[in-house]
Amino acid sequence: MSRVAYTLAQSSLHWLSAPVLMSSIGLVLLAQETKKGEKSLGLNKGELMFYHKSFGTASFLLMAPRVFVKVMSPKVMPLISSGTEQFAAKVSHNALYVFLTVMPITGVGMGMYGGKGLPFFYKTIEPFEKNGTIAKYSFKVHKTMGTYGKYLVPLHVGAAGMHAVQGGGIFSRISIFRKGM
Repeated sequence: MSRVAYTLAQSSLHWLSAPVLMSSIGLVLLAQETKKGEKSLGLNKGELMFYHKSFGTASFLLMAPRVFVKVMSPKVMPLISSGTEQFAAKVSHNALYVFLTVMPITGVGMGMYGGKGLPFFYKTIEPFEKNGTIAKYSFKVHKTMGTYGKYLVPLHVGAAGMHAVQGGGIFSRISIFRKGM
């Protein structure tokens, strides 16, 4: 059964995941632009990467509940009437979910099997037994997907903005504050 609005669980996980994901992406992009010995936001390159990985670990922790809730919730009626726009929306939304799933998994794979552990803000989780094959494969997938996947977030935000300007009521559909929840 289709419905007009998202469930409270979907809305909550969306708004909880969004700043975590954007922080992780923003921090790695900033680290990539920060030269060795310099600081950005008062942090050196290594510290920026530590926090990138910490937000990545948070994304990993949010990933399973988010995917579970998405799969278990009834579908939401599309805002778009054009078949082409519906197809583009479905492809980009599914690509974003792949990104939200694969990036944290491969990030955890690098840390846990690469021998350095998994940063989580004020603690580093001890690594598993080192496995260079898993760590190297995880790095390759993570880097490749990150190179292209980072464009999915601005695409998603831009599409939401476009629907808002067109009067689509997109933000009331996903608000955690709407009436009747």
